Amino acid sequence: MVKILQVVGYKKSGKTTVINQLILAAQAKGLTVSVIKHHGDKSGQEIDIPLKRDHITFMTSGAAESIVEGYDYVHKLSTPKPLARIIAEDITASPDVILIEGYKQAHYDKLVLLRDTEDNELLDLKNIKGIIKTEDISLTDFGQFI
Repeated sequence: MVKILQVVGYKKSGKTTVINQLILAAQAKGLTVSVIKHHGDKSGQEIDIPLKRDHITFMTSGAAESIVEGYDYVHKLSTPKPLARIIAEDITASPDVILIEGYKQAHYDKLVLLRDTEDNELLDLKNIKGIIKTEDISLTDFGQFI
């Protein structure tokens, strides 16, 4: 059975660092990993791809999906859909582990990252399996969560 783990926290809490450490921990155990990332920025201004790129303009023109191959990767864009559909339809690598960055309200097991006490409202989320303070990320054994 595929293990699904979410990593949640506010901006600059260390989510990407933790995801990368979880990937390394999974690989050390011989496991394959797929990752899903949620961008909370609704304007699209923080997505790492300029909005003028061809495959993005295809989406704004009305395409249901746009796929581009280059730089040794295939990048797929599609119209928004629920996380469960992304997992069911878009994960094709048959991974042992699916790591999800964001989607705070989803029902999967979660690692919660806290920058400071102002982030404590995240402790009201469901299915918390671990809490990591941003300052303690480098001290954490991520293998325990995989």
